Amino acid sequence: MTRLNNQRRSMGSPAVKPCEVFDLIGGTSTGGLIAIMLGRLEMDVDDCIAAYTELMEMVFGEKKRALPVGWSGNITAKFDSQLLQKAIKQVLTSRGLPETALFDDGVERSCKVFVCTTSYETKGIKRLRRYTLPDEVNISCTIIEAALATSTATSFFDVAKIGNRKFVDGALGANNPIVEVEDEAAEIWSSEHGEIQRQVKCCISVGSGDPGTKAINDQLLGFLSETLKDIAVETERTVTMFISRWRHHFDKNRYFRFNVQQGLQDVGLAEHKEQGLIEAVTEDYLTHQEQKARMRQCVLNLKQRRCVYNIEFT
Repeated sequence: MTRLNNQRRSMGSPAVKPCEVFDLIGGTSTGGLIAIMLGRLEMDVDDCIAAYTELMEMVFGEKKRALPVGWSGNITAKFDSQLLQKAIKQVLTSRGLPETALFDDGVERSCKVFVCTTSYETKGIKRLRRYTLPDEVNISCTIIEAALATSTATSFFDVAKIGNRKFVDGALGANNPIVEVEDEAAEIWSSEHGEIQRQVKCCISVGSGDPGTKAINDQLLGFLSETLKDIAVETERTVTMFISRWRHHFDKNRYFRFNVQQGLQDVGLAEHKEQGLIEAVTEDYLTHQEQKARMRQCVLNLKQRRCVYNIEFT
C-alpha cells in the first residue's frame, strides 16, 4: 500500500486505504483481526499496525496459566480472554465505535469483509460476514464477538460465544483461508455457476511466515503439538494446490502470494516482543529480487483500477 500510494501521490492522486482498493477482504485467526481492522474499521495500514501491536502487547504481556492442560485432561487457556476482549474494545473506542457495534451494520459498502471461525460443536468452518448473502445463513454478531470468534486460538484463549453457539479460531480448518475467499467471492459475484476466476483482476494472499517446528512445540505438550504441525503443513499445501488451479493468474501476475520463508521459525504467536525480528526478516524477504519484481507487478496491477478482487491474511 505504501508503494501504491507513493505512486498515486506522484501523479497528484490522493492516498487510499485497503478498503478503498479491494472488493473483498477475508482472514482467519490473527489475520481475521487484521481483516476486521482494515475492512470493517476501515483503518489504513499504519493505523492497523499500531493498533495490532498495542493489542498484542496488552494480551500477551502476562500468561494466565503455566500448563495448557488441566487436571481433568481438558485444554485450558494460557492467556486471559478478558484481556483480549478489553483490547478489542479499546480499538473500537479509538475509532469512535461503541462496544455494541454490529459486525454487519446493514450499510452497503464497496469493500466486503468476512472472517473464518470454527464451530466448537461441529468443528466446521463458519464465515462471519459484514454483509448478507441470499442463500447463506448469516450469524448476527458484534464486531467484538466476530473478532473473538476468529482469534481465540486453541490453548491460548477460552472458547468464544455468540448467542448459544461456541467458536474457536478458524486455523483448525482454514489456517490459510484462500479457498474460503475464493468460495466466498463465487457466492457473491457468481452464485449461479460458481466460476470466479475470469472476473478476478488481482488476488493477494499474505502469509504469516513459515512457523517451523520450535514455535509449534512451545505452544502445546508433545501429544498436542502434532495437530499444529499438521496445520502448518496443510497451510502450504493449500498454497500449492491453489497456485496449481490458478496458475494462469499466477503466470499473468494476477495472483500474488507473499510469505516470509526464513527467520520466523522460532517466533510463536505470543512472542510479541519479537517485533523487531519480524520487521527485519520481512524487510529482507521483500528486498529479494524475486519478491521486488512480484511487488512491482502487484502495485502496477492495483494502479489500473480503483477496486480489484481480494486480500487475504493467514
